[in-house]
Amino acid sequence: MNDLQPHTFHIPVMGLGYTIDTPLKVGKFGISSVISIIEDQLVEKMREFYSVKENIPFVPILESDVDHRSKRIKGYLNLMDILLKKQVQELRSQDFSEGSDIVKYFELLPNSTVLKEKYHLMLAAVGDLVQLILIL
Repeated sequence: MNDLQPHTFHIPVMGLGYTIDTPLKVGKFGISSVISIIEDQLVEKMREFYSVKENIPFVPILESDVDHRSKRIKGYLNLMDILLKKQVQELRSQDFSEGSDIVKYFELLPNSTVLKEKYHLMLAAVGDLVQLILIL
């Protein structure tokens, strides 16, 4: 286990539509997952959905286009990459306040990771600092 892949599990493909956007739901927490790319029409609909949702220009890839299936899959995977990088950047900029995704990230880590140990040391240091301020 390393800091780049802190979890010891991943979420497998669970059917055509069940895991098509799983990376957007769990990826920012460092959890690995896969995407079912068998049905290119569904992939294209999901690319449109997330493009519209995130205000990213969407240009449809038509079935009449040459190599449309591979273009659709590539377009969707590229969109996933963009959106996941955005989510991770947002996560990194959050305050360590209760209920925030950055706190969830660290709480979801296995206890045996160096990252989780450092997180607990940080919490202890903050607690000590608060106690010192209260004394002064």
